[in-house]
Amino acid sequence: MTPIEQVLTAAKKIYNDGREPTLALIKTKLGNSIPMRELIQGLQQFKSMTEADKQAIPADLAPTSSSNNERTNLSQAEQADRIVQLEAALNELKAEFITLKSQFEQLQQSQMKQERDNQCM
Repeated sequence: MTPIEQVLTAAKKIYNDGREPTLALIKTKLGNSIPMRELIQGLQQFKSMTEADKQAIPADLAPTSSSNNERTNLSQAEQADRIVQLEAALNELKAEFITLKSQFEQLQQSQMKQERDNQCM
């Protein structure tokens, strides 16, 4: 089954459930294995179909081919790389937050000391 056919089948399932097919709903059904360009193309195609054409779409998704599995595996590897990058960025932000918090507390203490010194004069 081609990616467009998978999008059409997912859109039909959503439509048959009484909901309007959207990119988000279709992507939820299909995962990240289909490029956004093809998701959009398939959704546009589905929306332009007549009711009879929509009913002619197969009801079930066919098992994914090995090329789709390779895309998914590649996608998972890319996701793992992205997670590592995000964790590194998070750690940098945490360190920066701790530094800024410390500087803020020092400024607060300095401000309080100045106010006390001004009251004593």
